[in-house]
Amino acid sequence: MHPPGIEICPVVADFTKPFSLPTAKAPYSHVALYFPGSTIGNYTPEEAAGLLASIAKLLGPQGGLLIGIDLQKDVSTIVAAYDDSQGVTAKFNLNLLERINRELNGDFVLPNFQHKAIYNSTDHRIEISIVSLVDQNVMVGDTVVNFAKGEKILTEYSHKYSIEGFAELARPHGFSLHQQWTDSEGLFGLLHLVPDGAADE
Repeated sequence: MHPPGIEICPVVADFTKPFSLPTAKAPYSHVALYFPGSTIGNYTPEEAAGLLASIAKLLGPQGGLLIGIDLQKDVSTIVAAYDDSQGVTAKFNLNLLERINRELNGDFVLPNFQHKAIYNSTDHRIEISIVSLVDQNVMVGDTVVNFAKGEKILTEYSHKYSIEGFAELARPHGFSLHQQWTDSEGLFGLLHLVPDGAADE
């Protein structure tokens, strides 16, 4: 249930591609977009810039973007989050192979693979992969895939930004940083970006 008087206009779309917003019955002055979590961190900076450009077109000159970013922090803290002692992230990652076996008729032997998470300090990102522990051949449907010992399947990037760095990434697409919030430890940031000039109004 939603509060009475609030119009809900659902849309099904791929947010990585251009799409149009549904037309609301009630007049409005601007469009505000909330992009929670830190999904933007899973994109390379080039891909993230492309997404920001699409968002800017969707919002128009009076719009605003509220977006979450995972902030740069102590490397040991970052690595521990993606290679936890309980093996939660490892199970999540290796589940990709289980799904291939189940849904694509694969024959991955899971004990022959290992979860790996490393921090790339140059690009400020966690790189998650599944590493082959032996030389092996795997069937996926009718296709044979050869793995050498130590060969990696890259499964995820998770970029960590500074607030200033993300604002700089967004600037070429017409965004200015209007306001920012972080948790008490400075681990996560929520940024309000607005079209250039609107931040001064």
